[in-house]
Amino acid sequence: MIDAIKSPAKNSLAFTHISSLPGEGWAGMYAGESREMLFCFGGVNFPDKLPWEDGKKKWYDEIYMLRKEGHWVKLTEKLPFPLAYGVSVSYKDQIIIIGGSNESAYSAKVLAYSWNGQGLDSTNLPDLPLPIANMAGTLVNNVIIIAGGNNSQTGKATKKCYLLDLENISEGWSQLPSWPGSERLLPMCASHNGKFYLFGGETVRLNTLNKYHRHILDDAYSLIPYKSNGVWTGIWRSVTPMPKGISAAGSPLPVLGSGKIVFWGGVDPLTALYTDPVAHPGISQDLLLYTIDTDSWEYVGKEVGITARVTLPVVCWDNRWIYISGEVKPGVRTNTIYQISEQ
Repeated sequence: MIDAIKSPAKNSLAFTHISSLPGEGWAGMYAGESREMLFCFGGVNFPDKLPWEDGKKKWYDEIYMLRKEGHWVKLTEKLPFPLAYGVSVSYKDQIIIIGGSNESAYSAKVLAYSWNGQGLDSTNLPDLPLPIANMAGTLVNNVIIIAGGNNSQTGKATKKCYLLDLENISEGWSQLPSWPGSERLLPMCASHNGKFYLFGGETVRLNTLNKYHRHILDDAYSLIPYKSNGVWTGIWRSVTPMPKGISAAGSPLPVLGSGKIVFWGGVDPLTALYTDPVAHPGISQDLLLYTIDTDSWEYVGKEVGITARVTLPVVCWDNRWIYISGEVKPGVRTNTIYQISEQ
């Protein structure tokens, strides 16, 4: 159910609290809509102790469902194995779960779930060309596009982009040209008017002492996918860089009716410098808007009433953009769920 809790932020956006998930919450969940129901799958947390207290990260295979004006219900159905940190999209009453990882391996599996009124039906879609997690992805018209990520727990960030045509499933995944910038983990993406937008993420760079350090990216690109001689390809173009680098924010990013893309949460370069998890200040509350038509950025203030988060799915459900659970500090999850709208 929707609670009468409004954000106090003095900006053009309003956050409204929705019924929280049971438990402490999860990072890296999958989420989507089927037959007007909202579903959440999998995820990770530290159920017993925090990581610096020798707590062990746990991956989940559980599935939760929310009816409109209802409460979350834990379903008897489960994922075939614990899973998190992949991509999920909603398409024609199907929720499609793509890749991800668990304690033992990365996944190339692509699973489609649909609500039949009594339970969830599941089918297998073509596997990814290789296991991928920590990527961005979304639906662009009738195709799924994913970008970035890595292929194993110790694997480097990749510079690969793939497409699955949901109207021609038998074709499987097609590799698209790579964007002009560097490889990246945990980028964010959006879809608008047939274009795929890719923002930020992170990689590693060498400093002047030839030592690697975490580097938060601020570059941004648009992609127009199209078929040429029966083969999927695309044209990348650079767009105006972000005012600051951001990685691991909720994705896909909300696109408002005004044609503005919302950025809230994520790791910025300053937050990335904190190495002591106990003293960590939390995630930046800054709210940024990217206006597609003018290729321009706007800072609209801080969302001080709600804890910002990282590594979470964002879903358009019932014409509302929904932020689901996520991580608010290293090892600390939240079970709260918010919708965002323009005031």
